[in-house]
Amino acid sequence: MNQGITIFTPTYNRAHRLPVLYQSLCKQTSREFEWVVVDDGSTDDTKSLINGWIKEGKINIRYFWQENAGKAQAHNLGVEMAEKNLFTCVDSDDLLVTNAVERISKVWNECLNKIGILCRKIDVNNQSVTFWNEKTKYCTLYDAYRKYGLKGDAMLVYKTEIIKKYKFPQFAGEKFITEAYIYDCLDQEGYLYITQEKLCIVEYLADGYSFNISKVLEENPFGYQAYLVQRMKLDKKIKYKIIDTIQYIDNKQVIKDHRLIQDSVYPILTCLLYVAMKVKRSIIKPKTKLC
Repeated sequence: MNQGITIFTPTYNRAHRLPVLYQSLCKQTSREFEWVVVDDGSTDDTKSLINGWIKEGKINIRYFWQENAGKAQAHNLGVEMAEKNLFTCVDSDDLLVTNAVERISKVWNECLNKIGILCRKIDVNNQSVTFWNEKTKYCTLYDAYRKYGLKGDAMLVYKTEIIKKYKFPQFAGEKFITEAYIYDCLDQEGYLYITQEKLCIVEYLADGYSFNISKVLEENPFGYQAYLVQRMKLDKKIKYKIIDTIQYIDNKQVIKDHRLIQDSVYPILTCLLYVAMKVKRSIIKPKTKLC
């Protein structure tokens, strides 16, 4: 692996947004990075736009096109093509502060025994969207959220040779699986270093996943089920075993899969919760309108 950072951007019909990210990359105080763009079957002028920037030669850009298959599959391709020793995903509606690459490299070289770095994100108004008040410096992403109270969105940088070990699964007719699926896998490799550095600026657009996550999960139930089953295997506290098992039961009912108990990580708990949920729903009946 070459020293530096692979900045991976999956994009779909975001030609109108990409120039902002491109300009932020051109302004970086360090050139130790490559920009790997995976175009997920865009029908706008994304291809010609990127090719124009490649000809400019200001930064190292590598462009790949795929048939529309969703962000997860674009991520698989981006990881496969990554050539730098560090890897981070920067979405097409995000941008980096001018010294982001330089700061990531410095933090990486100063902190030992980690598989990646967790950095803060801010919005366009310079307000933090990553909330972390703990003194803990090293932990898994799972523990950061569920044990130490991390809230909001965060920028994640991983060692490329580790992230290359894992891929998102693909399910017929579906184009989404939560990124947490891969992050849970990576947690088994070691700890992240938690830094207070604010390196990524985000703007959540109305057509993005963040604003439509409930609908997206409903439209991609098999991918969601794969994530839930994997997550249940990692749960240590009974509280989270119950929460994730309830979500698992609900999802099984959505896809009309009758292998509820057979596929469960916790068959007895699943059985008990299923009965409890059924009883509760039979008691709470919708009110009848009187004519």
